Amino acid sequence: MAEVANESRRRGRFRVLLGPVAWLLLVALAAGTWVWAGRFLRTAEDGSLAQRTQVAAAFTRSYLTGIATRQRQDAAKDLAGRTVPQSRLEVFGSGLGYTSMILLDQQGRAMSIWPPRPDLIGRDLTDTLEHVRLALQRDRITVSSVFTSAVVPKQSLTAIAVPFPTPYGQRVFSGGFIVADSPLGDYLREAVVPAGGHAYFLDRFGNIVAASPPLEPQTISLSQFVPPLAAALERSPDGDYRAAGQNWHYTSAPVWPDGWRLVTAAPHHRLYAHANMTQRRFGVVLLAAALFGLAAAAAIGHTVHRRRQGQRQLRRQAAELHAFTTELELLAASISHDLRTPLTAMSASAEVLAEHYPDQMSAEEAGLFVEKIRSNAARMADLIAALLSFSRLQRGQVDLRRVDLTALTNQAWTDLAEHRAGRDIRFDLADLPPCQGDPALLRQAVTTLLDNAVESTRDRAIARIEVGHRPGPEGFTTYLVHDDGVTLDPGQLKELFTPFQRLHPTGTYQSVGMGLSLVQRIITRHSGRIWAEARPEGGTTFFFTLPTA
Repeated sequence: MAEVANESRRRGRFRVLLGPVAWLLLVALAAGTWVWAGRFLRTAEDGSLAQRTQVAAAFTRSYLTGIATRQRQDAAKDLAGRTVPQSRLEVFGSGLGYTSMILLDQQGRAMSIWPPRPDLIGRDLTDTLEHVRLALQRDRITVSSVFTSAVVPKQSLTAIAVPFPTPYGQRVFSGGFIVADSPLGDYLREAVVPAGGHAYFLDRFGNIVAASPPLEPQTISLSQFVPPLAAALERSPDGDYRAAGQNWHYTSAPVWPDGWRLVTAAPHHRLYAHANMTQRRFGVVLLAAALFGLAAAAAIGHTVHRRRQGQRQLRRQAAELHAFTTELELLAASISHDLRTPLTAMSASAEVLAEHYPDQMSAEEAGLFVEKIRSNAARMADLIAALLSFSRLQRGQVDLRRVDLTALTNQAWTDLAEHRAGRDIRFDLADLPPCQGDPALLRQAVTTLLDNAVESTRDRAIARIEVGHRPGPEGFTTYLVHDDGVTLDPGQLKELFTPFQRLHPTGTYQSVGMGLSLVQRIITRHSGRIWAEARPEGGTTFFFTLPTA
């Protein structure tokens, strides 16, 4: 019964925890989804920034290529004369936004310059203008890196060299302009720059051609302007870096195949603002759902547990009621016999006295009958007291606490000193584990078992009584009381705990046959069980289980 009850309690605890645990697993899964969703949203923002940068780089390439192509066509018409006056060159480039312009012949000599620089006319400029030399050598449009203009002092420019044919040989038109002040610069600042971030147009040397933040006129490299970003770009075309006390994400896209590229960068708190807000909202909803669901699961689990606990209690009470009813039936049968016997004896003795005393009976003979009446009355009183004890034990509350069973057994053995006076009994008491129980009831049970062992060994000159323990079911300890006295047969073992069954003619409780029945009731009230076994070498062992402290 103890094992079944313990298993039932374990199942009950498992069922109570099952709902919250299942919900926690779902919450953990949702939390993982929440983390994944945050990463997904941030990755989507990174992808969006990269896509915008790639589109802007493609537009920049198309814009510069379109300008150069139109210039080549117009130059072949307007700049193909034997001579090209400075005024004509000025008119040609006025609508294109150039800061400086140079027209060179096929040997790279300056034919016309605007703004005017007479000292450079006729000079070979291919050594100082690499993009012009490349345009002549390869006969293709070439864009220069950022350089300091020889025509416009203290101004960093980017030039486009356009070769074109004329009746007088190959010529090159080179127009220099400030990209940041051009429509391309406006496009970078207004359409490319991410919220709170920056955009940088870099040449193949890492110099800033144009940028969204304001720059000085002199040429400056990205490594001078934003060293952490330049260092990060050396490692990877996109990623993260830290600058100005905050984390940034950057991405880049090639504009020309020779190292020109467009770079955009944005701080995390601005780039991921929408993603973070969405994740926070989702997190609040998830947390609220988790708390509500956990509370609901716990409440449902607790309600189910209480309901099943109530059902188990009802079944236990029904079993106890059935057992008690069975005991009452046995008691009724026993009482009808055990109480009738002394009553019959008393009645018979009284009739003899009434019929024969004083005429036919001496005072001495009458005294014998009176003694019979007294002894039977005393036996009836013992029977009634035993019945009252059994009844109180059935109805009373069990006061559970930690009990030192070793000390309790020692005290019970001391209380039996008068009963075992003059006997040679070797008492072997092991160090017993403590238990949970009612000290008064357990003392009564142990005293009864020890008294029964003393009675069982009365015919032995040297008796031995042992009290020990061994492992029991989970949550219980099994205790034992063994004596080497009379060995009971199987029939007697079955009747040991039946009320009014006397095993020995004398003794404390066994005089009316209720002692072991009371012990069984005490152990049962502690959710334990008691049984007896006969040993082949002689003697009887009583085993009983009690909750572990």
